[in-house]
Amino acid sequence: MIEFSEEALAYVGERKLPVVIDLPYKVSGCCFDLAEPPSVRLGEPKDMADYVRQDSPGVTLYVPRCLSDAHALTIRVRSFLGFRSLVVDGWKPI
Repeated sequence: MIEFSEEALAYVGERKLPVVIDLPYKVSGCCFDLAEPPSVRLGEPKDMADYVRQDSPGVTLYVPRCLSDAHALTIRVRSFLGFRSLVVDGWKPI
């Protein structure tokens, strides 16, 4: 389940663009798989076949098909030196 913080909803509402969770980068070892947190951006995916579209009030979200539904994720806004961007909270690397 993917939720948006209030600040993230306001940020997306200002931009009036869909939100994309990019495919997570995975590193495979002999004993484990490790996945970095995926980036979140505004726009549409390059290859729609890899994504599922989820519509909720005020937000269109594209989620990678490989993303497990078992994780409760929150999309929030990060601010750094006055620049704002969307990030994923609640990601488990293993």
